[in-house]
Amino acid sequence: MEPIPTLDIQKIFYPKLLTEQELEWAQDTISSNTFYMMVGHALVAGEALSVVRMGDGECQLMQDCIAAYETGRGDEIVDSHDDAWLERMGVLGIAKKLLKQRLEIAANACTHFAPSLSGIQLENFRLYDLFDARTRYVDNFFCNAWTEGMKIQLFQQAKHVLFIHRSLPSADAMQIRAKYALGVKVTYLHLSNWQEAEGVIDQASKIDAPLVLFSAGPASKYIGPEIAMSGNLPKVTLDIGNAADYWLLSSLKDIPNGRR
Repeated sequence: MEPIPTLDIQKIFYPKLLTEQELEWAQDTISSNTFYMMVGHALVAGEALSVVRMGDGECQLMQDCIAAYETGRGDEIVDSHDDAWLERMGVLGIAKKLLKQRLEIAANACTHFAPSLSGIQLENFRLYDLFDARTRYVDNFFCNAWTEGMKIQLFQQAKHVLFIHRSLPSADAMQIRAKYALGVKVTYLHLSNWQEAEGVIDQASKIDAPLVLFSAGPASKYIGPEIAMSGNLPKVTLDIGNAADYWLLSSLKDIPNGRR
């Protein structure tokens, strides 16, 4: 696997005179490092915590869904991108009204919401106005900013991790490395489209893993807050989205002594 790319902050942010509201959003954003402390606290304390991240993809989809809903076209199928993109994002064939509802549940029900920071400066990335206002937000780059060592410590504290993703090879890599290098169990649930979300919530409720890492696509992000409070064990659910490949513990050896 290639090294995780360095974020080109220069292309994302630039000096700008912020409005009073934009400055307030910036001041009310929890940093990646302090959020790591909060996640660690929840794991040690056995408390439920959920975070949902959203970016420009969810922003455009939500805006399209709101426009359709307000003009009586909520039953239309999402068509804002080509079918290949929609399938990759797990939203192919979903109605705009249902996608709007699921995005609202995800953003409003999670313990912590992490909208794209770019939305503070750029209106076309702005998710803050699309959901319930909060007193605090989380830096959406936390899953990129945390080091491999920080992630390993979370695995070790949890001792059992649930990984929800569309890729079996990625799950295999995480399971093997976690088991043999850390003695940590990883359970895998497959999720590739919006129709599978309810079944995944039901399955996850029966798995006593205190740490849940998920990459669910826009229409299934709501599984995070749902799973955090399900079953016998409070869970910490982290939406790692398209950064999932950098949570596969790549610095650890895959197979000891040639065994699997």
